Amino acid sequence: MRSLTFAIRTLTRLPIGSGELEREERSLLYYPLVGALYGALYMALSFVPLPASIRGALVIALYAYLSRGFHLDGLSDFADGLGGGWTAERALAIMRDSHIGAFGTIALIVALLVQYSALLTLVDFPLLLFYVPVAGRLMVVLAASFLPYAREGEGSASRLVRGAKRRHAIAPLVQVLLLTGVYWYVGSGLEATAALVFSLVAALVVMALAKRRLGGVTGDVLGAVEVVAECAAMVGLLIPLA
Repeated sequence: MRSLTFAIRTLTRLPIGSGELEREERSLLYYPLVGALYGALYMALSFVPLPASIRGALVIALYAYLSRGFHLDGLSDFADGLGGGWTAERALAIMRDSHIGAFGTIALIVALLVQYSALLTLVDFPLLLFYVPVAGRLMVVLAASFLPYAREGEGSASRLVRGAKRRHAIAPLVQVLLLTGVYWYVGSGLEATAALVFSLVAALVVMALAKRRLGGVTGDVLGAVEVVAECAAMVGLLIPLA
């Protein structure tokens, strides 16, 4: 249970449990479950009797609030680092800067535009909306499990990434594959599969960029993976609906 509460504290602002976890990588098992928590809240908002545009904005607002803007901040820092740093050392230094630059601003605007545009449709399909944050958190697990930590010293995700091995991705992946099977059973399997494939491709692109430009991942990169994967999952869901 400590691993579960640690995962909730890491990925949300909910004050559940206390204290450090000696082996933070064990919390990766519960990342899709935390994604399901987000998905359940998104579903609840989708039933609010308001226009789709307002419900979509509320989903984004809830996502930003509940996550403390952590993932969005990671995306902006990662974009600034790649855009302004010609070496890994310079890029990592830029990513530590608390100020946002032009590249980070552009990345945030594009990501939020994609999410908002997709949500105009997805808020009318609550079951599909539930799947998005689950896929996004799985991609964070894959990035943490398959790539090394990029910084030499300590950082927000150093213990998590350094302790994670490829085996830590197996159980979360099985969880999401089983969920995808449930979607096939209820008649939405094509949409869920498209979302999973799109989010995986997007996450792999971000991971490849991080490996080539930084030498691995940081907490900011994990945040970027999550945001980009969610955007891609939303687009994947829309294609079978078109």
